[in-house]
Amino acid sequence: MNGGFNFDIFGNMIRNLFQLFFLPLFLISLGSLDTIAQNDLNSDIDKLEKFVKSLDQNYVDQVETKPIIEAGIKRMLEELDPHSVYFTKEAYNRANEPLKGKYKGIGVRFLMIEDTMTILDVIAGGAAYNAGIRVGDKIISLNMDTIAGRSINSSSVVRKIKEDNSAVTQMEFIRRNSIGDSFNSIELTKSEVEISSVPSYFMMDNKTGYIKLERFSSSSLSDVREGIDFIKKNKAKNLVLDLRGNGGGYLNVAIKIVDEFLEDRKLIVYTEGEHQTKRETFATSGGRFIQGDLYVLIDDNSASASEIFAGAIQDWDRGLIVGRRSYGKGLVQRTIEFNDGSAMRLTISRYYTPTGRSIQRPYEEGVNAYKQDLRNRRVSGELYSADSIHINDSLIYCTPNNRKVYGGGGIIPDVFVPLDTSKIDDFLRSIQRNGLIEGYALKMFVKTSENIKRDFSDVSVFLDEYKFDDSHTEAFRAYADRRGFSTEDETFEVNLPYINERVKIDLSRFVYGYTSYYEALAYYDPDVNAVREEIERGTYKELGLR
Repeated sequence: MNGGFNFDIFGNMIRNLFQLFFLPLFLISLGSLDTIAQNDLNSDIDKLEKFVKSLDQNYVDQVETKPIIEAGIKRMLEELDPHSVYFTKEAYNRANEPLKGKYKGIGVRFLMIEDTMTILDVIAGGAAYNAGIRVGDKIISLNMDTIAGRSINSSSVVRKIKEDNSAVTQMEFIRRNSIGDSFNSIELTKSEVEISSVPSYFMMDNKTGYIKLERFSSSSLSDVREGIDFIKKNKAKNLVLDLRGNGGGYLNVAIKIVDEFLEDRKLIVYTEGEHQTKRETFATSGGRFIQGDLYVLIDDNSASASEIFAGAIQDWDRGLIVGRRSYGKGLVQRTIEFNDGSAMRLTISRYYTPTGRSIQRPYEEGVNAYKQDLRNRRVSGELYSADSIHINDSLIYCTPNNRKVYGGGGIIPDVFVPLDTSKIDDFLRSIQRNGLIEGYALKMFVKTSENIKRDFSDVSVFLDEYKFDDSHTEAFRAYADRRGFSTEDETFEVNLPYINERVKIDLSRFVYGYTSYYEALAYYDPDVNAVREEIERGTYKELGLR
């Protein structure tokens, strides 16, 4: 017997679940509307309830019913579409945390370097910041539990910190400086740590601003507005909005952010589903960046809300989309929470861009084939050549300027930028996976940060003027050799320019702060440099964008 399992609660949960969502959509997925039999909900629910009771009361061995129910829900959702998913309580909390815009913790970003938790960034206002933790500190123990020198990964450390319910965290760490190492012990009082969805905004030059938007969270509208206000204050004529790697978030937030760029009464998006009437959403007056030129960066990990944004901008000829084809998620989910803290996100409608296109990728071949599609893009050459992008000729739409745009599988950019393969090989993957570049940059930071700040007034000056000499190359060789990486063959020499680039990027981060990290990344970024070229070329005006 499965003690403590309440079948009345289970029956009610199943009835509510199926009456509202499962059976209508599940049966639709099995055939066309005109072949669907009349649903007999009571009979189907009774069958499920009898099935679970039989397992509990009659099965040959003791069986735990909860994981069976959860597995059943997961499997049923997989029959519907790839984006209807079930979360355990723990997974649901993890999934929601980035979208809430804050979490309770100590407020650091770190990397395991040589089996030691090494601080890369300290978030202003967090517990670690208030306690005096600095970049480069090496954490030896948390709450008297040694974490240094053990084969422990970053996710295990994060889980350990989050699962610790005590308000105070005891921390022992080593601080390295120019005169030697010091051992320290402190207590941190956990606090709410704000997570901005815009980690950085800055001026790329005197006429172009840049905003990085990582997700569409509860704070994103105010985060983006803050960035827009900054670049407008600096009299920017152009704005680069970077949505690469942005997997989406809240639909209503995406709509409000699009509203900052479109003129009054222009359609932003509409949604429609079998049980959801068509709902159109229009722009309102008063957007913060209506007049300037807009450039939107996307890639194959820009999904959902990012695609709503890019699609609306592209369909209204409002901006130039640059990069690689986006993910292709055009389904809208509603979250249904269960009493035990678990939840599911159920697809309730499809969204359509202003021209009427759905950018949802096909998923008729099942979840596994759907997930494999992103890998197939690399294999097919799509990430390296625009000619390899599959276009469905039956799903072509036209913008007001009579530009062709495409449905059926992501947003295809106006300007394609191939993925840079010169920075991808086994040697680079290995040293990046083992934190070699960050580790070396931290050593440089400890020795040279004061001199860098003295000699270079800000990160842009540092990026333009700081040069590596032969002594740096030899120092990196010695560090890599000590860590067990050979630098004697031509592979090292071939990759040295990229290694120097990454060391310089990480030095920028450690010396000038986390927001400067993105400015350093943009300095070397092929996609950002493609935008610079399009600005110089006058593509915006040539296409009649506005």
